Amino acid sequence: MFQLSFLNAGLLIFAAATLLPLIIWLLAKKKPPQIVFSSIRFLKISSEEKKKRTRLTNILLLIIRMLIILLIALAVSRPMLRSSIFGNSDKHPPSAIAIVIDTSYSMDYTEDRKSRMDLALNAIKTINQKANPSDRLILISRDQNFNNLYAQIYAGQIPEELLTSLNFSWQALSWEETFALAHARLRDAQMPNNEIYLLSDFVNEEIRVDSEYPILAIPIFEKDHRQNISISEAQPLPQIVDRNQQQTIEYRITNHGNEDRAEVLVQAVLGDIKVAESFVSIPARQSVKKSISFNIRRDGWQSGYIEVLDGYLGADNRSYFAFEYHQYPQVAVITTSVLPKHLDSILRLYSGGKEPVIIPPAAANMQSLADYRLVIFYEPGELSPRLRDLIRRLDSEEIGSLFCLGKNLTEDYKSFLNNRFEQNISGYKAEPVSIDYISKQHHASSLIADKELRLNRIDAYWESPTKGNTLIAAASNAMVVQKEMTGLWLWDISSHSDFFSDPAYAVFAYRMLNTLQSGKVPIHELSVGDPIYTSDLLLPSNERLSLAKPIYITQEPGIYTLRPDDTDPTKIAVNIDYYDSEIERSKIPNDIKILSEDYANKIFVSRLGRDLWKLLLCLALLLMILEIIIVKYEQYKSSPRRTS
Repeated sequence: MFQLSFLNAGLLIFAAATLLPLIIWLLAKKKPPQIVFSSIRFLKISSEEKKKRTRLTNILLLIIRMLIILLIALAVSRPMLRSSIFGNSDKHPPSAIAIVIDTSYSMDYTEDRKSRMDLALNAIKTINQKANPSDRLILISRDQNFNNLYAQIYAGQIPEELLTSLNFSWQALSWEETFALAHARLRDAQMPNNEIYLLSDFVNEEIRVDSEYPILAIPIFEKDHRQNISISEAQPLPQIVDRNQQQTIEYRITNHGNEDRAEVLVQAVLGDIKVAESFVSIPARQSVKKSISFNIRRDGWQSGYIEVLDGYLGADNRSYFAFEYHQYPQVAVITTSVLPKHLDSILRLYSGGKEPVIIPPAAANMQSLADYRLVIFYEPGELSPRLRDLIRRLDSEEIGSLFCLGKNLTEDYKSFLNNRFEQNISGYKAEPVSIDYISKQHHASSLIADKELRLNRIDAYWESPTKGNTLIAAASNAMVVQKEMTGLWLWDISSHSDFFSDPAYAVFAYRMLNTLQSGKVPIHELSVGDPIYTSDLLLPSNERLSLAKPIYITQEPGIYTLRPDDTDPTKIAVNIDYYDSEIERSKIPNDIKILSEDYANKIFVSRLGRDLWKLLLCLALLLMILEIIIVKYEQYKSSPRRTS
């Protein structure tokens, strides 16, 4: 029924000072020597009676002094008595309120023209109206950056301008971290009454909380199943043949609702211009891949997004893309041999039908390669110091390179490739193997990873065990590896392997060449929270950053621009992880009380605490007065009486 707690429990250690008067009294107490005179028996009896009264007075004073110290120590520790028998009142005593708002992007879900976030902000305004100047309010979101700046203790009201600073958390804090911060701020407030108001749509996450304070959930969540469509995985398809300025973007559209959706408008935006649109019908609970095409007006970096005009959850209605487009990209080949037909044909396709430029190793230099974004090395012969220096300068100038192996491989060239790609190339093997691994994550191989290859045999290759940078493998041997903007084909490109006749080879080779020529572009699709390596960056919000350390952790979805002062700056697309697109209702713990729709009349009503520090200080003051009275009375009694 009753519960006693302390706001400053750490100060209870000073209660140990209660023993000081007792220790001093015991140490100072000395027994005087006894000298007995036979003629003073009556005086002795009188003296012992006086000593007994004095001893009782001293013990009483000792107890009073100990109680004074104890009461003061308890008062500064702020004891608070809680009991349900105190009941509620219309005039609430000073309270500390922590408002915990869920800022995961599922709160963007909109019904009747109001999102869950709109309802949460209205609830905060209602709490502000109910608060009085003696209350202390704290606003805590699931965005770490917001909390670092604004999760402070405010007197009377949450400032209105804070509400405009609330944004969706694309990487939301865990509920454990969020509530831990709420508890810490409430303890700092040192108020007798403490409550936590929770504003959440309760989806996709299990809320676990062991709270010393009452938690009340304000109902802003909808009861019916959500009807939502998302767009994801937008990526450009390669133009293998019939090269023109029309680009096709493939994307995935998913109906997360339980109702069929017909004639949903999907549009493509390139830069800031809508360039195409189409209508898509999609059954309930289905996910399909679609494509949309548009014309490209110039060579260079292209960026934009595919968007579905769905009015429910806008946060996942876009999927961003970025790619480098050159209708006739120029490729140089450094070799001492005639190009194999499988390499020659793919280079012609990639360059729009143009014949690849052959450069002998002795004639290769940075001046001759200045106009190329991609250099192929095929059997260059001995790896001279001059050629090594050329490769190093290609790396520094961010010019992509691909090393294609034939039957011939010198020992110094093999050692160089092992160091460059962190491989362990051993001997040449002319035994057929079948491709059994294709990376689904890498940009170059993702399009063919889920395809069933009709022709997958490799007839000859250089043995090298698979490692983390492997894109394609066969029989536990790496066939293709890529490290940053340089690649290595370990299959013998001069052999007559069946895989080179499969359409998947042309798609993969085109995508890999395109990836290698695009500088330091991530080879995987980036999500919020992934790093971008650059020292000069333009954010999707158009804020420009110059970084002392060349790494930036992405905070929001959109198009990021690297080195914005370049003539044709690199674009990088960053998307969300789509975690909250597929909705699953969370189980609300029993210790979280859900308020009714009429919550405005239910807040600030948990009056279960009474602060006792003032009462304790008053008792200590009364004991001090009592001590003074006793001491003065004893002095008065022991003073000699004057006779006239």
